[in-house]
Parts: sequence; structure tokens; C-alpha cells
Amino acid sequence: MITLKRNIKFLLTSLFLIVTLGLWISSPISAKGQDQNRVQDPTTHDGDVVEADLDSTGNGQGSAGSPRAGLENAIQTLTRVSERFNNPETGEQVRTMTENHTRSQEKINTALSSMRSRSKLLKFVFGANYQNAGEVKAQAAQFRSDAEDLAKFKEELTYASDQEEMQDAIDNLEGEADALETELNQELQGFSLFGWLNRILSGY
Repeated sequence: MITLKRNIKFLLTSLFLIVTLGLWISSPISAKGQDQNRVQDPTTHDGDVVEADLDSTGNGQGSAGSPRAGLENAIQTLTRVSERFNNPETGEQVRTMTENHTRSQEKINTALSSMRSRSKLLKFVFGANYQNAGEVKAQAAQFRSDAEDLAKFKEELTYASDQEEMQDAIDNLEGEADALETELNQELQGFSLFGWLNRILSGY
């Protein structure tokens, strides 16, 4: 019994130390120190920094604050096409959708940036940042839902050229949803000790 209590105490103490170290590593002070070391390192080159990656469909995997190519293209296209509907209500719906997409860019970049900046130790102990993962998943689902609505709105456009532009926007939104889900799956990979518990508590 005494040995069992000692083992439990040892495990709890070890877990506490791991969590404390993980929080310190991920703290702003530690991150600042890492940035300073990177600047002072003469082997670091500007060419090694990647601002945004593009997949084969041109959909962006943007860094924080940068536009996502597929979503940006969809926004620009929908802004033009929204003025060409004979039904003003449909045009207004498309404009509202476009405004929501513009706000979505910041939400997506912030969520993904937060997930990527999570320290390896925290990911090993607690898993990924499931709260932000839920945000990214919700945005991807919204893009797919909007694409379905746009497919219906497309039939209300008179000219074939406008319908083609609308289809381009639909394709970009669906491609952006695919890209987001791919990025999300990459961030969720890996083993963690208590990731399952964190996932349940986050409602993901």
C-alpha cells in the first residue's frame, strides 16, 4: 500500500513538472527568446521563411494575417456576380455571404496559427488545441454549405458567362474546404497522453 501511494505521488509530481515546463516553453517570454535566437543565428536565411503554401488547386494555406488564395478568389468573384442578379434579394444574400467569407479569413488564420504555435510538449501531454480545431472545422463546413446555396443561385443568372463565374466561386469554396480539412488533419496527428480528455472537454 505504501509503495502504491509513493508511485501515485511520483506520477502526479512528474505530471505537474511536465505541465509546468510545457506552459513555460509555450509562454510569450520563451517564444520571444526563441525568436531572438533565430534572428541571431547566422545560418537562418530569409529565403527559408514561407509565408503561404499553395496546393495543386491554388487554395492557400496562409500564415496568420495572410489571405487564402481560394477564398480570396471566391470573394472577388462573388462580389462581381452579386450585382448581376435580376432578383435583388438573391444579390443581397450573396453579398452577405461574401462579407461573412471576408471575416472568415481572420478567424481561420488565427485558429490555425494558434494550433501551429502549440509547443511539442503541450501537444504530447494534452494533444492539439481542439477549441481552435473546432473553429476551423466549422468554417470548412460553412464553405460547403455556401457552395450548395450558390449552386442554386447560379440558375437565376441570365448569362452563361455569369454562371461560369459563379461555378468558379463554387469550386474555389469547395477547394478551400478540402484544403482546410487537410491542414486540420495534419495538425491533429500524433500521439498524446491526455488528448482524448482534452478533446472531450473541448466538445470537439
